[in-house]
Amino acid sequence: MKELGTLYVVDKSRIEALAPDVILTQDLCRVCSVDLMTVERIAQNMDPRPTVLNLSPTCIENMLDNITEVGNTVGLNSQAAAYRGSLEDRIARVRLNVEQHAAGQPRLRVLCLDWVNPYIVGGHWMPQIIDWAGGISLLSLLVTDEQGHRRGEGAKRVSADDIVAANPDIIIIAACGLDLATLRKEIDDISENSEWLAVRAAAPRIVICDGHHYFNRPGPRLIDTLEFVAGISHSISALIPSDLPYQEL
Repeated sequence: MKELGTLYVVDKSRIEALAPDVILTQDLCRVCSVDLMTVERIAQNMDPRPTVLNLSPTCIENMLDNITEVGNTVGLNSQAAAYRGSLEDRIARVRLNVEQHAAGQPRLRVLCLDWVNPYIVGGHWMPQIIDWAGGISLLSLLVTDEQGHRRGEGAKRVSADDIVAANPDIIIIAACGLDLATLRKEIDDISENSEWLAVRAAAPRIVICDGHHYFNRPGPRLIDTLEFVAGISHSISALIPSDLPYQEL
């Protein structure tokens, strides 16, 4: 990665042989994305030249806009609109459920971690999801972007002392790129660590989840994540997706 700036190398010959009409890519995360400029250079030299869509959403509204953009680009406008509408209906359902169940109650203090060794707080869409799920996002504050959307800052490293001082009601751990079984092993590896023991003692509830498929990638499954965070925070079992793997420690 030091030499190339990315973990991945683009197979130029393979892309040219496939002759795509559209190439979807992203440059939101340097670790897990190919170099956007490389993709664009390859596309510029192809005949016919494919359309390159750089999908790098930082909030749920951006993700929904991506659905519209992709649908319009591939000629599936009405299907994309219908799918987007179904996701927006689910968002509205979550927010209504939260409003009804949490009426008159103080908002829960929620911390979402992208990693545990070192501790990294989830950013971008995660503070927004916590907010829409009726919580207060800890250690990653909501900001308003140029489009007026409320989203989080980028992911950032914090200390165990920061976590303890934040006084969370619940910690949700959804490590980037890890499924539940792999995350469970990571947690076991630090189980006797004094910092981890302090973090465990600071939070009444700690939930570990499949971050790879549900939390870390900004696609439609973020709505599953919203449903999960709302459901697990407020004990609304009907909201929790049945196929989202999680474990409460």
